[in-house]
Amino acid sequence: MAPSTEHHYYAGFWSRAAARVIDLLIIIAAFNLIYLADRLGADAGLWTGMGLGEGSRTGAGFSMANVFRGLFFLTFPVFYYVYLHAMYGQTFGKMALKIKVVNEDGTPLDYRKAFLRWLGYFLCDLTFYIGYLWAAFDPRKQGLHDKVCKTVVVRTDVPFPPPAAGEPEAPIESPPGDPASLDTGADQSL
Repeated sequence: MAPSTEHHYYAGFWSRAAARVIDLLIIIAAFNLIYLADRLGADAGLWTGMGLGEGSRTGAGFSMANVFRGLFFLTFPVFYYVYLHAMYGQTFGKMALKIKVVNEDGTPLDYRKAFLRWLGYFLCDLTFYIGYLWAAFDPRKQGLHDKVCKTVVVRTDVPFPPPAAGEPEAPIESPPGDPASLDTGADQSL
């Protein structure tokens, strides 16, 4: 088996891990900023506080404001990963390290594929992170979530080969005496 030069296009394990750490730091920073703004607004009397961990038995944990807060904290990571992967093929961490997620044929991800890939992160988590480590030993540097979704992570500083196009079809020759035009009633002798 001849060694493949194609592996030079794929992002390595350490650059992918560093991008993931950057993404997690961004998400944690966003969470902390929202929490700090919420806390400062509640302390200033602009709105009610979270009511979490304050020892009150008033049922403030189930207020509508807390439902919205919970929705933000649950949906922001989904929005972050799915939207950025579908729109740009890369999160901010991947942008910093010049790597990008594409389908195996080199086409960009759509929202459905980006969402399924995000769900694949949980599959990697359930395998005690072996799904992520898989990328270190795979020839195409695919993690378990990449294998399931048929995606690869490539370097953007090296051009990825364009999607393979099929052989062009040879034109079909018309039999002698068959008019070549679409006009059926026109005189072809002009």
